[in-house]
Amino acid sequence: MKNNVVVFDLDGTLLDCDNHIIGGTETLALLQKLQANNYRLAICTGRLDHDIVAINNLYDLNINERISQNGAVFYQGDHLEATLLDKHAALALNQLLKNYPNVRVEMNTISNRYWHSDRDPDFPKEFYDSSIITQQDYGDIIPFQPVVLFLIVGQTEDLKAIQKEIIGRYKNVDAIMTSATSLEVVPQGISKGKALERMYPEACVYAIGDSESDTSMAQYAKQFYYAGEGFDGGMKVNTITEALEDIVKKAGI
Repeated sequence: MKNNVVVFDLDGTLLDCDNHIIGGTETLALLQKLQANNYRLAICTGRLDHDIVAINNLYDLNINERISQNGAVFYQGDHLEATLLDKHAALALNQLLKNYPNVRVEMNTISNRYWHSDRDPDFPKEFYDSSIITQQDYGDIIPFQPVVLFLIVGQTEDLKAIQKEIIGRYKNVDAIMTSATSLEVVPQGISKGKALERMYPEACVYAIGDSESDTSMAQYAKQFYYAGEGFDGGMKVNTITEALEDIVKKAGI
């Protein structure tokens, strides 16, 4: 029997802006049908792992393969792997970002987000609050914590300038626009697609996403379904429900 895996993003793909399942009971029924026919399910998101666990529990998805922080951290059962920012690079980036006072800088470890102030209540809400609000300079924290990435929130013009400077100055990190108002600085070579390559080297993978950070999965999937705009490297769908219906139809189940 083929080793089939369906991997899907959370925000904008499985979840709407209110953290409700897009397609509701129809989507959940399709996921259950795939699992009943020996398809493995995996969530791949920019959120931290604890939010995948929370979604899993809330909707009883029975998923134990999880990719978080856009591919930097992943679990298969009880096995954890993480790719971290080099501490020297993280310290240098922390200093560089102080030159941009109009942006908000958050720092992620494997299991926590460090903030200097509360988030705007309209910012995407997490199911499990792992934030640590600190007045400490991140430079005092970095030597003692496993830093995965920096999340920078601001106006597109400022973020583009930061992205250009980071790409021009550092060879071992990437700066990726995850939306018009958010930039992630991660270890070089980290992506959702690379996570699929490492986790499922011999599987038949069906991947579903809706944003630029999801498009890297197209290279490593048998079929990539895209519910966003501006990318032609996959099958265009309107919702995850439509993608799941196609997978079920092709499987003849």
